[in-house]
Amino acid sequence: MKRIGLVCISVAAFFSCGPRPFSNLYLLSLPETNEGRAMPLHVVPVDNMLMVKITNVKPEEWFVSEMMETTSGIKKRVLQGAQSELVKIERQNDRNDFVVIVDYAESESVDAQRIVIGEKYHKAKDIYILVSKDAIRIVDKKVYEDFKRSM
Repeated sequence: MKRIGLVCISVAAFFSCGPRPFSNLYLLSLPETNEGRAMPLHVVPVDNMLMVKITNVKPEEWFVSEMMETTSGIKKRVLQGAQSELVKIERQNDRNDFVVIVDYAESESVDAQRIVIGEKYHKAKDIYILVSKDAIRIVDKKVYEDFKRSM
């Protein structure tokens, strides 16, 4: 009986210390985002090898690539104007990294269209992303809520 109790405590300690299996990704697009046109957004779970492959592809090429077609676990959304979305992302690799990719119609800037949710956020339960007129960025909860109230 003591052995079962010890096993249960060990398992509970392991899971409480390890990374969370899911995170909530809160997305907020502003009214002027992408000049009001629909815009694809993908949240891609990546390991080190896939991260390198994705960062070598321009965001606009990602959405029509064979790599996108063959990558599993992608959460796909379409944003248009003022919109908020909640995406549950599942941790699938050792570092728990994700890449968020959008395709702005009028932007060629890779940094404005792609974010890595990396090691800094690997234990975060909630992650907030603001999709503004011509760039995406990770923000804190207060900034997210302030923008949401102002819409």
